[in-house]
Amino acid sequence: MGDPKEAGAEGPPAGAAARGGLSLLSQGESEEPSAQGSALFLGGNEVKSRAVVKYSSAPLRTAFARLEEKTDLKLPPANWLRESAKLGPAGTTILGNSKKSKPFSSFGMAYDFIDSVGNDVDVVSDSENIKKLLKIPYSKSHVSMAVHRIGRTLLLDELDIQELFMRSSQTGDWTWLKEFYQRLIDQKWQRKKKSKEHWYQKAILSKFLYYSINGDGAAQPVSSTAEQQESSSSDQTNDSEGASWPAPFEMPSSVSEDPSASSQGSEPLEPSYIVGHVASAPKEQNLTTLFNDGEHSQGLKNDFVRNILWTFEDIHMLVGSNMPIFGGGRYPAVSLRLRDNNKPINVLTGIDYWLDNLICNVPELVMCFHVNGIVQKYEMIKTEEIPNLENSNFLLNGSDIVKLYDLTTLCEETEDKYQNPFTMPVAILLYKVACNMMMKKNQNKKHYGTIRTLLLNCLKLLDKSRHPQIIASANYIYSEEEEEMPDSDENGSYSTSSDPSDDSKAVAIIKSVGELSVPEKYKSIHQIRPSCAFPVCHDTEERCRLVLSYVLEGLKSVDSSIKKESDLPAADPSTPIPLKYEDESTRGGPEGLEKQMALFLDKMGSLQKGNYSSLSGMIPGSWQHKMKLQLILKSSKAYYVLSDAAMSLQKYGRALRYIKLALQSHDTYCCLCTNMLSEVLLFLSQYLTLCGDIQLMLAQNANNRAAHLEEFHYQTKEDQEILHSLHRESSCQGFAWATDLSTDLESQLSVSCKCYEAANEILQFSDLKSQNPEHYVQVLKRMGNIRNEIGVFYMNQAAALQSERVVSKSVSAAEQQLWKKSFSCFEKGIHNFESIEDATNAALLLCNTGRLMRICAQAHCGAGDEFKREFSPEEGLYYNKAIDYYLKALRSLGTRDIHPAVWDSVNWELSTTYFTMATLQQDYAPLSRKAQEQIEKEVSEAMMKSLKYCDVDSMSARQPLCQYRAATIHHRLASMYHSCLRNQVGDEHLRKQHRVLADLHYSKAAKLFQLLKDAPCELLRVQLERVAFAEFQMTSQNSNVGKLKTLSGALDIMVRTEHAFQLIQKELVEEFGQPKSGDAAPAADASPSLNREEVMKLLSIFESRLSFLLLQSIKLLSSTKKKTSNNIEDDAVLKTNKHIYSQLLRATANKTATLLERINVIVHLLGQLAAGSAASSSAVQ
Repeated sequence: MGDPKEAGAEGPPAGAAARGGLSLLSQGESEEPSAQGSALFLGGNEVKSRAVVKYSSAPLRTAFARLEEKTDLKLPPANWLRESAKLGPAGTTILGNSKKSKPFSSFGMAYDFIDSVGNDVDVVSDSENIKKLLKIPYSKSHVSMAVHRIGRTLLLDELDIQELFMRSSQTGDWTWLKEFYQRLIDQKWQRKKKSKEHWYQKAILSKFLYYSINGDGAAQPVSSTAEQQESSSSDQTNDSEGASWPAPFEMPSSVSEDPSASSQGSEPLEPSYIVGHVASAPKEQNLTTLFNDGEHSQGLKNDFVRNILWTFEDIHMLVGSNMPIFGGGRYPAVSLRLRDNNKPINVLTGIDYWLDNLICNVPELVMCFHVNGIVQKYEMIKTEEIPNLENSNFLLNGSDIVKLYDLTTLCEETEDKYQNPFTMPVAILLYKVACNMMMKKNQNKKHYGTIRTLLLNCLKLLDKSRHPQIIASANYIYSEEEEEMPDSDENGSYSTSSDPSDDSKAVAIIKSVGELSVPEKYKSIHQIRPSCAFPVCHDTEERCRLVLSYVLEGLKSVDSSIKKESDLPAADPSTPIPLKYEDESTRGGPEGLEKQMALFLDKMGSLQKGNYSSLSGMIPGSWQHKMKLQLILKSSKAYYVLSDAAMSLQKYGRALRYIKLALQSHDTYCCLCTNMLSEVLLFLSQYLTLCGDIQLMLAQNANNRAAHLEEFHYQTKEDQEILHSLHRESSCQGFAWATDLSTDLESQLSVSCKCYEAANEILQFSDLKSQNPEHYVQVLKRMGNIRNEIGVFYMNQAAALQSERVVSKSVSAAEQQLWKKSFSCFEKGIHNFESIEDATNAALLLCNTGRLMRICAQAHCGAGDEFKREFSPEEGLYYNKAIDYYLKALRSLGTRDIHPAVWDSVNWELSTTYFTMATLQQDYAPLSRKAQEQIEKEVSEAMMKSLKYCDVDSMSARQPLCQYRAATIHHRLASMYHSCLRNQVGDEHLRKQHRVLADLHYSKAAKLFQLLKDAPCELLRVQLERVAFAEFQMTSQNSNVGKLKTLSGALDIMVRTEHAFQLIQKELVEEFGQPKSGDAAPAADASPSLNREEVMKLLSIFESRLSFLLLQSIKLLSSTKKKTSNNIEDDAVLKTNKHIYSQLLRATANKTATLLERINVIVHLLGQLAAGSAASSSAVQ
């Protein structure tokens, strides 16, 4: 038979045990007990044994009645086989008169203590089976057990070969096992009947125990009727033992597979005495209830009086025991045993007594000795002394005579897999253990691999047509587990155990009966499973697709169980269900959208009342109804995750397709749901929020519309089949308004806005707003953002209409309508942001509203004759409104520290508004309505306010713009005061004030323009105006000294223009130096960065004014020289000015000189002029 040590070294292979296969443990033939193996030291404190009672239905312990000597145990006591208050709810079970334990007893315990299976407990079994295994080295009797492995837990059940083969002879069942047994183990098998001595010993033991609970302890003879009852009870016991094995499963899953379950299931359960904590799993919160109370364990019940968690050495066992325990008085806990005084205690009896006391944690044993049923004496022995009794000394050994056979493949070879009676119990246990582990998945991530294995094998065991309920539920849990899968390790997989080596040990696997006769085959070594069994899906779409595949299988199981299939409209799952496409013109635009939104909100309100609507006719509350709800909800979540993933990849057409499927799933859920949970409403709000995001992105990426459209219309077969299942219950059109792919930009923005509004409306139900503040804030932010987008869209449309309007002076009705729409959107968006205290975004929308007011102001400017145009009151009104909104934006921000970029942007826009209004009032002065002085005052005030909000000092990208703006403002103010001074007559004080202000602003403008490298023309113009201002002052002077001083100041200004000419010179040099090849030189006006026409105009003016100033200086210095001949300084200045003047005349006379040559001459002359001024100044010093 091969190497028995290897075969018995481990439990059954995982592939067999987890699939519900049978494994057979049988004792080999041995002449004497084996003494090999590691010894277990007994006595003292060497034995590592710990017992914790997890559950007990036994009554409180009562003291046993010590029988008088010569009591005849052959006579039945008066209370024999009768109920008694002292027995408690356990009845006669605790006195050893119950039926033989069922072959599924370990499953009954496993169902009750599902927390322990596959995790903390190594073995689940009847205590009798544990004792049989431990007595194998000392016994030659036949031991046969079925072993099932669930995770790391072994379930042991007695496999009564005698009874099974007797049944096979009568019914023809179990023939496969009988043939295997006769061929390889016992070819001449015959049923062995139990002797009369066996039944005699069992009867007097029962009478002895009943005597022991009798209060007076007297033996009361009974009538012959009682003896007949005794005889009949023995027969019944024999019969009941013969009928303890169930027939193979041929009934539907809703009917119990245990023939005796009908009588047992009808018996009411009495109250139980609970000891410690009952380790049963809580009801699954997210999983639909699979079985009702009558069928949750397939008719299998935990019939033991007590269940004990026994730790023996390093083995953790969940053990069932019916041993009677007495106590009270001197003996708090003792076990009673009846012994024939003529037969000494042997090793097997000693082990039996010792293990019973260890398992039940009983410290003492009381033995009553009898001779032919007559009581002789009592003897009390401590538990730790039992192994040392005479003729009963023993040591527990490891044994090499246990053989392990994998019978799973034999079961699979049969035509009907339900020939194996363990199929359904194992499948249900796999399911329940997986459910229980799912409840704990957040506490122990290592169980993910085990859960997958359990569910996979559960599905393999069951027939889809017979058990659609279990199939659907298992697929749902599979999808739940896949969705919650932890991240993989660096190898791309996750471990199925905390210590992979524990699950990777080699065992002997017998694949067929024929291999058992070949020792070499039996020695084959295989691994139970690799340490990393299941690869993790790194890709989100791949994982969600896997979830959807499980959901689809579950939906198919549910749909196949609904009987009203013929009443449904015909639909082919392989035929794509078209994704409806509507043109915006047929849908009524935004107005039609408003109607659909109203219908949607009415539907949401009706959901709170629990309206139910199903096309398939499912009964609310049925398992089909509950399971389909859960599966549909799971599919909607998976599609939502897929849509979100596609969104992050910028695959917006695909994202819209997925979110449409998610919303269709949710619509079907709403039709089936009788009580909408707040959690599900929150999901819907999240779906609509994502849908709004997608529609917005589609609107902003219109260039790739064809690709998005193609992705949107693509469908997989899986999606089609899921959609087909949804259409069995609903039309799935509840959210069609939100998921259509429109080609119109306005429509897409409107749909996006309505999605956010619907998401916000849903949050108003069931107080979701306060329960989910983060999501509520996100929804309102998106509402504010989309309203800003729509407002900007309408504002840009209005600006486009305005640019197209050329002839008509009046504002069109279309423009006004667009203004109203834009303003309404901005106003609502501001309210959204203010409601969540988002000051920054509220400021941005206030800024956009200010921009809208400026567009309105620009629209009211006249389009007629520019020479007759004046700044209108409407323009002033809208510009002032814009200023109000900008100031509100600044108040909303509070300080620059909150958001510097936004603060600077609002300040810039406010400065621009003031500057534009002042410029228009200055250029198009409303003289028909206001006095010149009032206009000048308003312009000055507006310019100074613009200057106030123009930050020239802060280092930023906008600093050059601010410097240019400030320089321009000073230039305009200086020009205005210069003009006022020219035109002012009379008030000398006012003239002086204007002269000071003009000089001040010219000076500031020149300084700011000098800081800029790209404004040489502006700097040159300011300096020329300053020279003109000096010339104007000189005209009012009478003395030559005053005039010379003014001329000297004007020439100094001319010298300071050298910087501007150097900038122009540099640009011209760079321009002429660019062409290197045979390309023609650029034309005279080819510079794109320099306005050559303006430069030439300014240069001509500069040459003429420099020539004039030099000539006047020469004249005045000459006349002064005649009067005072000893002024050396004036002579040097006169000589220099004459020399420069002559060169300037010759240069201006050359009409063929290029612009660059003329600039070079001016730069050279200004250098000489500056040097002459410096020399004269040093001479004076």
